[in-house]
Order: sequence, then C-alpha cells, then structure tokens
Amino acid sequence: MSHESTPDAPASLSEEERAAVFAKSYAARGAGGAPRFGQAPIPPKFVLFVALAFLVLGVGGAVLEHFYGNAGQAAATTTTAYQLPPTPVAPSGPQLNASTQALMGLKDIATAQASNFSLVDQHGRVWSLTGARGRVVVLTFMNINCNDICTVLGPEIRIARSLLGPASQKVEFAIVNTDPNNFRLQSNPAALRVPALADLSNVHFLTGSLGDLNSVWINYGVSVKVGVLASQVAHNNVMYFITPKGQLKSLAVPFGNEDHAGIFTLNPQTLQRFAEGVAATAVRLAR
Repeated sequence: MSHESTPDAPASLSEEERAAVFAKSYAARGAGGAPRFGQAPIPPKFVLFVALAFLVLGVGGAVLEHFYGNAGQAAATTTTAYQLPPTPVAPSGPQLNASTQALMGLKDIATAQASNFSLVDQHGRVWSLTGARGRVVVLTFMNINCNDICTVLGPEIRIARSLLGPASQKVEFAIVNTDPNNFRLQSNPAALRVPALADLSNVHFLTGSLGDLNSVWINYGVSVKVGVLASQVAHNNVMYFITPKGQLKSLAVPFGNEDHAGIFTLNPQTLQRFAEGVAATAVRLAR
C-alpha cells in the first residue's frame, strides 16, 4: 500500500489546500455530524468532561453533537455493510459514581459482521480486520500527533492492556488515524509515543491513503472535520469491541475534560475505571 498522498490530495498542495480538498470530498460522500474543533480556543461545556455540546458551523449549518456524535452508525447518505442502532441522546454525560458500564457508555450492539479494512501499522506492515480473526479487536480513533483525546484514551489503552495480563495475547488494539492533514506512515508517531504505547506489540496505529482512511471513518460513524485553518481538526470519539469472528459486539464512548487549549485530561480514578471496563469487555469476548 502506498503511503503517499492520494490523487485527491497531492503532496504538492499546501496544508490548507489539502484540508479544503478533503472537506469537499468528505461532504460529497454525505458524512454527517460535526464535532467542534479540538484545536480552536473554545471553552469546555462541562468541568469534568464534555458530555453534549451543540454548535452551528458556518459551512452547511451542521449541528454539533460532541459527546455522542454519530457514534455507532454510518453517515446517513452512505451505504454500508451494516446499520447500527442510533445512540440515544442524554441530557448529560455519565455520572462518575455510576456503574462502569454506564461510565463508559458501554452498550451491546448488533452482531453484524464488522466492515473490513486494510491499513498500514507503525511498522509498515499491512493490518486488516480479517487478518485479526481469532482475536478480539478493540477499535478506536485518534490523531497521529496526539492532539486530541489521545492524552486520555492512550493511557486507558495502556492500562487496559496491562490489566489483561496473559489474555492480552487474545486481544489487539487498533487505533485508526483521524488526521486528514497528516496521514503518512510514521514509525514512532506521537499517538503511540506520548501515552507510552510504542513498545506494546498488540497495539497498532493504523494509517493509509486519505481515501482509505475516509472509507473507514464513514463505515464506523466517525465524523472528521477541518476548520478554517488546516490545523483545526476534530472528530467524535468512539470505541468498538469486535469478536474473534469479526462481529461488532459492543460500543463505548471515550470522554475527557477539554481545556481552552484543546488539551484533554481525566482524573486518574476515572481513567482507571474506564480502562478496567475496556479490559473486562475484551476478556468477556475472548472467552
């Protein structure tokens, strides 16, 4: 697989031009939902985490749903191999004293076959969902430069992997790049380096051509939006649990407290609980 820019976004384009091309092509495919820009200085809506925020964007008048976004369902006008049930909208995010399942927004979804894809991991090796058959796949999404929820979700993945112990051999963590401005192969991307995931053999940071990434985003209900500046990139947060037979089984919603600079944090106790829930869900599916 080539790691160069796609014909829609040639390497000769500037960052701003490439972002504009991506935004145009993504809109043409009917992608819905538009989370706010993680890099823009927009104040957080909640003290502990952003649960549900709405904005009207200047282009297209799209309405933002930050906490739930369109997680768990593909874009409304996109034909996909499966249709996940709509996520109910709640007036607020999970209570920190709630059950771990409620804290994670964890729910079982249809057992339809997960849409297959092939991307390239940090070692330059092709990784595919069908190639991971026989193991549980925890699938989630982060920016390659770790300038999104990576600073929370990365440590949760690291802790969950540690909690799995010997069972970690039955689980693979697949993190798909969500940055349309930076999608070339990196052997040690910040998304792995910052949360100390780089040395974990069953953690894969996946990237590829913009077209390949865009297909994965659409099929898994991830809305990636670019702002006026190419550095303004945002996406909704979602985590899928896929069975060893390749079936979609469960869905969780990662969250964190975003400050004015777009930096995500979460208190250690809550971070630990989310990680424990990830590990427990993976173990349950591995049996």
